[in-house]
Amino acid sequence: MTTLSLKSYQQAALDTLARFARSAQIHGAAQAFREQAGYSYNGDAFGATPCVCLRIPTGGGKTLLAAHAVQTIAQEWRATDAPVAVWLVPSDTIRSQTLKALQTDGHPYREALAAHYGAGVRVCTLDDIANIAPPDWGLQAVVVVATIQGFRVDDTDKRNVYSFSEGFERHFKGVDEQRLRVLHGLPDALVTVEEAATDKTGVLQGFIGQPRWSLANWLALHEPILIVDEAHNTKTDKSFTALQRLNPSIILELTATPVAGKANVLYHVSAQELAAESMVKLPIALAEHPLGWQQAVFAAVQTQRALEGEALKDEAAGNGYVRPIVLFQAQNENDEVPPEALRTYLQDELHIPPEQIKVATGSTRELDGLDLSARTEPTRFVITVQALREGWDCPFAYVLCSLQRLSSATAVEQLLGRVLRMPYATRRGREALNKAYAHVVEAKFSNAAHELADRLINNMGFEALDVASMIVHQGALPLFDKNQPAAGVFIAEIATNFIVPTPSPELLAVAGTEGISIQVATIGGEQQLVVTGHISPEIETLLIAEVRGAKKQEQVRDKVAQHNALTSAQQAPASRGVPFAPLPTLSYRPRITEITEQDKNQGDQVDLWPFYPLERSAVLETVDLDLLTPEAVQLQGFLVVEQSNTFEIYLKDAHVQLRAADANQIAFDYGSSTISADDLVRWLDQSLFQKLPHFTQNERCSYFAAVVSYLINEKRQSLVGLAKARFKLAQEIEAHVADLLSNAAKTQFRQLVLEQTWDITADWERPMLFERNRYPVPTGSRYSGRYQFNKHFYPVLADLKDGGEEFACAQLLDSHANVEQWVRNLDTQPCGFSLATSKGRFFPDFVAQLKDGRMAVIEYKGAHLLAMPYEIEKRQVGELWAKVSEGKCLFGQIVLQRDGLNMKQQLDALLAT
Repeated sequence: MTTLSLKSYQQAALDTLARFARSAQIHGAAQAFREQAGYSYNGDAFGATPCVCLRIPTGGGKTLLAAHAVQTIAQEWRATDAPVAVWLVPSDTIRSQTLKALQTDGHPYREALAAHYGAGVRVCTLDDIANIAPPDWGLQAVVVVATIQGFRVDDTDKRNVYSFSEGFERHFKGVDEQRLRVLHGLPDALVTVEEAATDKTGVLQGFIGQPRWSLANWLALHEPILIVDEAHNTKTDKSFTALQRLNPSIILELTATPVAGKANVLYHVSAQELAAESMVKLPIALAEHPLGWQQAVFAAVQTQRALEGEALKDEAAGNGYVRPIVLFQAQNENDEVPPEALRTYLQDELHIPPEQIKVATGSTRELDGLDLSARTEPTRFVITVQALREGWDCPFAYVLCSLQRLSSATAVEQLLGRVLRMPYATRRGREALNKAYAHVVEAKFSNAAHELADRLINNMGFEALDVASMIVHQGALPLFDKNQPAAGVFIAEIATNFIVPTPSPELLAVAGTEGISIQVATIGGEQQLVVTGHISPEIETLLIAEVRGAKKQEQVRDKVAQHNALTSAQQAPASRGVPFAPLPTLSYRPRITEITEQDKNQGDQVDLWPFYPLERSAVLETVDLDLLTPEAVQLQGFLVVEQSNTFEIYLKDAHVQLRAADANQIAFDYGSSTISADDLVRWLDQSLFQKLPHFTQNERCSYFAAVVSYLINEKRQSLVGLAKARFKLAQEIEAHVADLLSNAAKTQFRQLVLEQTWDITADWERPMLFERNRYPVPTGSRYSGRYQFNKHFYPVLADLKDGGEEFACAQLLDSHANVEQWVRNLDTQPCGFSLATSKGRFFPDFVAQLKDGRMAVIEYKGAHLLAMPYEIEKRQVGELWAKVSEGKCLFGQIVLQRDGLNMKQQLDALLAT
């Protein structure tokens, strides 16, 4: 089985988790959380124990993320090579699937653990724990997969995990009293008088007031990392108590739909991030069918046939086999179109071969045992009513056709989740195969869009701003005629109903203003306002004023947000199929002065030498950094102070306190006097070889040996103390070498690039492309202000705060007469435009396509930053990029005031025709 590499958003989530853990060691969970998430931490449930949530929508790969998170937390929070992790899942079915995957060699989940802990990592059930020998705990990683129900109960006597077991005698016999004291403060951890009185064996009489020899207590002694899957199911008092009994060192929750106010969402993955990584098919091409279920079914069949034709072309082009499948949600047995009636209609009226149709309900299970991805499998249509079997997957599902009303249909989000997943998590060559399709029985597209948006938001972990790029009218896209989106498409009107019995004169007065339509209608016996067009902040205020009570007013706000998101989805250039012009990147090749005598003899052939993409790594290849100089070897400020039960690590700007137990739970005995300096050097090399790729193993090991020798002989640090602090030591070494490389790269970059010792050119053959569904802006950094940007290429904007100077610059750009469209640039590759610098890459703030065809890259800067050396370097790189584009591109660094010119005047001067 192929090892799965992490997607960019998964790595970003892990990086955020790592930064949280590092900061929490120094500042505590509350401050660390605010630093990373930007809002207050809720520590009510677990007190000092950190509890954070990664919010991963449907299709985001949260199980793979969880497998990698074990090592991240073990290293950054527990400082251990041999963690104990308890992985809780919501059901026995999911437990069996997760356990099998984590135990199977070659499975991506198993590989994620084995990459860090080797083949010896133990993945087990609760029943297996007693069989792991006591000496193995702390020497190898242990991951226990269980259900929350296994621990969640009022009467602990009814759960074997809490009961006294002589099977754990050998485990507890070797534990000293000081370590056992941690159990005395846990719920239900001690043997009670009542418990001993009912014990027929009499064994418990000698344990009254002492910790039970129980499975739960053994886990609690190790302060496990707690991974909680589908964590929204654990926000009850019973669940809180069950988790507290395990004495976790940290709790990581994963869910698509966290409980508002109770979850500390550290990182929230957006739909745009999923689409950019080809994890989901977007947008959802939605078609409404007012004439009834027969129209919807016929259209779904036609969509499948057209998609299958596209799939054959795609396979012929070398993109692998796909057989698009329709998931039908039939009606209940007593309604007009139950499953068998739909099967009959498909066979008799639409002439679908019987072998292509499967029914999957509680009583009819025709999917059992089938491999739907097999080339020989004929299934193209699956009929169900309620939820499909838990854990069942359909890799080729492309079309959802619900014959139930979306407002009342149950479990439609489960079917939609199957349709959204991208086969093989790989973008297809034919554009039609990169979208999902939905056919619903609704009178108007607007109604269908609202109902579908409700399901995406309330049940699948998405938000209103996600919906802005998720739903389009199926008639708005050229699905199969060409393999490219067209510029001119139909814009579906979004109408939203607001219950307003007696609208105010002020509200009615804005009914005819430009861009907004407000009509009074009686719907279902109630007077309502039907609103189309963008709802401005002023109109939103008037709508809120029509209702009483905080809850109803919040509902109006949510409705306005959803309406504006759906409206933006229809109006943004990317949604309408308008392309964004390419931007050239920078490339280089060595000049003749750097070419060898043999190469010079080739004469004019040198001019045919290729240009290569300009990257910092190319500059670093020319840097000869000596790691054995005093400056490189001396880690200034690194100091370990050991005490009886704790030790403190002093860094340059802070210090970290760890308990001895945290540092002693390690893969081999770093806490003993038998450790050698060579052992520590080997460990450092294993930990850092991927992070220091510019050096050979001999160079690395010589350097690590020199650092260890300096700390022991010059700084008088004990070897055992350094071994206990090895994770922080590795981090400090990594940061120190990065600083050394950065300083060395500055000189080389200036000479080779800025002074053009190398030939530098604008590379139009490898341009940066802003693609329609590749704008992976994280949820936490999306613009959510009320101002409507009309020329932004995408329906959402990245990392723009409402108000302030940068926001004002964006407004000026959006309203500029010479700007055709623009993008708030991302700060990540490959979806953000960037230029190489001596430190890495520079991601400017804005990219604009001008009406005369030129491209403009704009960086906004506070005036106080302009004189900083790195800001000067970025400006010089941007100006070099514009220069070598030969007038096709512009670069400008805009400030609030410069040489008597305000922001608008600077922008006018830059974008002048």
